[in-house]
Amino acid sequence: MSDPKLTLAAAGTTADALEKASGAIGTGVADIDAIPGELHILPFFQHLSEVMPAADLVVGGGILIIVMLIHATGVRAVTNYVSRRTRQILERPTDWRADVLMSSTVFALLSLHLIAIFVWASALVYAGLVSDWHSAGFFAGNTYTTVGYGAFILPPGWRMLAPLIAISGLFTFGWSGSVLVDLVGRCQKIKDQVIAARAGTAAGD
Repeated sequence: MSDPKLTLAAAGTTADALEKASGAIGTGVADIDAIPGELHILPFFQHLSEVMPAADLVVGGGILIIVMLIHATGVRAVTNYVSRRTRQILERPTDWRADVLMSSTVFALLSLHLIAIFVWASALVYAGLVSDWHSAGFFAGNTYTTVGYGAFILPPGWRMLAPLIAISGLFTFGWSGSVLVDLVGRCQKIKDQVIAARAGTAAGD
């Protein structure tokens, strides 16, 4: 039979150990909970929040993604159109059909960029950052194309939206550039077929 005194002593020791462990866990949880606050006061995160405020990042990043999704959908439709028309034209190749394909594709890509500018202008107007549509379109267009012409700037606290608008323009123009490179190659292939057909006709004569 075990000694009651030893049992009580052991129970007391276990209770003390559990209490110490619980206290340690509580302290650890408190330390973990304090980490975000401590990170916030670190100079790096303070400077980061000043350079790119959360509002600019969330709103601008969200609209940038919307613009990219619209552009991706449009580019997919344009490339499918170019591929389909190229196959059709190569069955009866002519110079003017290649030129029509080129001009219609360029117009479609231009339309995608105008839509992107309209999306940014809409965001500026509905957010109350720009008072009228003309100024919003002018600012969004100049910033999106990275021209930067004009003295208008956004209200304090929202000025970092401008670089995000410019970044979206760089992304989409680079994407459109790759489509144009492929388009030029396809149109040149059509014209090469036209030249070869003319040479064959001349040789037959």
